[in-house]
Amino acid sequence: MDLKGKVVVVAGVGSGLGSAVVGLLADAGATTVGIARSPSSLERLDALAPARGWTYRSVRADLASAADVGRAIASTIAEFGRIDGVSLNTGRWIPGDTLLHKTTDSEWSQGINENLDAIFQVGRAVLPHMVERRSGSLVIVSASERVRHAGNVSYCVAKGGLVDLTRKLAHDYRPFGVRVNAVLPGNMEHEIDPASPPDPARPLGLRDESGSGAWEVARSIGYLLSDDSRWITGALLTVDGGFSLRAKEQPLGPST
Repeated sequence: MDLKGKVVVVAGVGSGLGSAVVGLLADAGATTVGIARSPSSLERLDALAPARGWTYRSVRADLASAADVGRAIASTIAEFGRIDGVSLNTGRWIPGDTLLHKTTDSEWSQGINENLDAIFQVGRAVLPHMVERRSGSLVIVSASERVRHAGNVSYCVAKGGLVDLTRKLAHDYRPFGVRVNAVLPGNMEHEIDPASPPDPARPLGLRDESGSGAWEVARSIGYLLSDDSRWITGALLTVDGGFSLRAKEQPLGPST
């Protein structure tokens, strides 16, 4: 996966997937810009970047704010000249009863706002630039079917909406050379060391209890941002080790 020379924005950097995406892209040679609301998430990567030889910059911004997002995108273009790709991995699980009639106003609003607003704001800010350049790749992070259906109704609606949004954007922006794809992870780990990706040659059992490692999801995002996937748009890539299939698991053994 060759990302040398690419300028990629990672919208939503935390201790899990966002950090894994930054680490993978930066290690692969991409100029990477991480955006987050929390300064602690950004400081961790800022401290790591020089030692890893990354071309990396942090931007503190509220991704649900049009003004913040506009400034972040504009400053990235001003500094690096362009944006080739965006990983839209914002959003969060919403606790609460799964039944609609027991869903509170707050839970409904949180599910929609936390999982959709940032996607809208970042997409609206960066797509005009990509249309002008006739090139670009957006990767939206939704959730696998089984995870969506297990969640609070507002979480399910929001993450399901991202599935349709991906197909809609892929259709509408195809004439401009802009690709839009989605990754649909299973249950993910939330704490990773961005300096220590696992050995890709290490055997990994296809078992539900393994969940979806953030690095496994990050590798899929990296592929969809790279030119290796230049003929792919409108794809919905489930990355959950078969969890949504409810299939029999790989048996335990020395290799797992």
